[in-house]
This record gives sequence, C-alpha cells and structure tokens, in this order.
Amino acid sequence: MYACNVLPQGLWYAPLILLAVVLAANWFSLPAAYHPLTLFRYYARQLAKKVHPDPGRPAQQQFTSGSLAVVVAAAPPLLLCYSLYQFSELPQLLDALLLYISLDWQQQRKHMLGISDSLKRGQLTLAKEQATKLLLRDTSRLTAMGVSKAIVESTVLRNTRLMLGVWCWFLVGGGIAALAYRLLQELAQQWNSKLPLNRHFGIPAAWLATITAAPAVLISSVILALQHGISRCYRQIRQIPRLNLNYLSFLLLCCASVAVRCNLGGPAYYGNRKLLRSRIPYQRDPAWQDIGNGVRVVHFVQLYFMLLALSATLVQFALLWLK
Repeated sequence: MYACNVLPQGLWYAPLILLAVVLAANWFSLPAAYHPLTLFRYYARQLAKKVHPDPGRPAQQQFTSGSLAVVVAAAPPLLLCYSLYQFSELPQLLDALLLYISLDWQQQRKHMLGISDSLKRGQLTLAKEQATKLLLRDTSRLTAMGVSKAIVESTVLRNTRLMLGVWCWFLVGGGIAALAYRLLQELAQQWNSKLPLNRHFGIPAAWLATITAAPAVLISSVILALQHGISRCYRQIRQIPRLNLNYLSFLLLCCASVAVRCNLGGPAYYGNRKLLRSRIPYQRDPAWQDIGNGVRVVHFVQLYFMLLALSATLVQFALLWLK
C-alpha cells in the first residue's frame, strides 16, 4: 500500500509526507526508553536466547534457526500493521506513523556528539562506556583515536542504513515497507554475525539487512563522491584492497574518508576475535572533532537526498499543471 493512494491522483505525495515526518521526528523525537524500537530490540534478544541457546550446535542447524527467527520476530508486528491498513480510512496517516516509529536518528546523533564531548574533555574511559551503546566491537582496547575512528564509521554507516535506507523504502512501498526494512536492520544488529555467539545464527538476518540496505548505501556513496570529488573517491577505491567489508560498505567508507579527510577502517576486536579489515588511509588519523564532521557530512547527504525526492514531486506537479 502506498503512502498517497487516496490523495489527488497522478501526483507523487510520498516525498511531502516524508519531509513532514522527518521534521516531526527531529523536533519531537521519542526518548529511547519509550521508543517502540527499544521494545523490539529487547524482544529480539530474548527470542535469540530461546531459539539459539547453544552456539556449539552444527552450523546448518544454527543457520536454519536464524532463518526461522527472522520470520518469527518480524511477522507479528508487520501483520498487525497490515491488518490496520485494511480498516484505516486514512492510510497515508498510518504510513506517516509507521515512518515516524522507524526513525530514531536524533537520539543516536546526540549520543555520538556526547562521545565527542567526552573525548574533548579527555574522559576516555567515559567515552568508551558511551561507545558500547553504539558499537559491537570491544571498546576496552581502543585509544582516543580508535574511539573517534569507530564513531565516525558508525555515524556514516548508521545514518545510511537506519535513516536513508528507511527513507528509500518509504518512497518505494510506504510505511509498512519502511518498518519492515528497519526491523530487519535491528535484527541484524542484535544478532550480529561478527560476534562469535552469532557467527552462523546471525547470517540470514545479516544477508537480508545487507541486500535491502544496498540502494541506500550506493546512493550515499554517490552523493559523497559528487560533493567531495569523484576522482579522489575513485582513487581511494582503486588503491585500497578490500578485506572483510562487503563491497558497498567498502565504497561508502572510502568516500567517507575523503569527505571527513581522515583515516578509517583497520582491525577490530569482537569479543576475543580479531577481525582484520581494510585500512583506508587519508591525510591523517581521526580526532574527536571528526565525529562532529561526520555528523555534518551525513546531514548533507540527508538534505541532498530529500531535495532530490522533493524535486521529483515538484517537476511532476509542474507537468500536471501545464496539462
């Protein structure tokens, strides 16, 4: 069901609804404790404990459990929302509500800037504790530079997957598509396959999350390349070998390193497991100031994407008016 199926026929209203909801989410964001996604994260963790009690089981059995768990976790809220559509006289209002609860960027942004403030004051231990809410990796081993680098990467990747991706799926399929996408991203995060416990169990959720996020990651990479230099981004991508990063995330981090003008990538510890990743060098090591720079970069990507979507509606409106 699309966001604009009861509005004047022939005009694409979804970008206008998107703009209104994004502004509302920025001005009136729900506290994390009361956000529906917080409840869903808790539900996902409890479900994993029930269906994945023993990581020593055969890999195929864990993979099967992970596949079924995705369905069990996502199906009930999506079926409930679908049933509400059947009785709603204003489906575009329901679309707006589902989009609203699929967004929580403001809370994450405040948390990222809070980590930057802690590093600025030299409170590395506090910054590491704050970073554990955003990062799966072991933060106890990180220096101030390591925390800054990890948060810059998280800023770019989270904005693309959890903000821009939701926008893309809303424009394609309305509120229920946006919510379905966001739930998949949350499952992939809660059952992350980089953690030894979820190495096989989390693969189905990770695959689905990566595939559905691909359009947003590609769009974000293109916008960053257009703004900060196609040739510079192309050189980064060609010169650096890709290691333990999916191709589109590698593209995005290469473009982000050019945009923020600092080094990204490198090895990360997940539990006791060291994951070697591509080192993406560019000019200098990151510092606490680069977290704010990363936030500004992703805000530009958001603005650029929103303007493109609104432009499509305005062009269509002009063509209809000329007729």
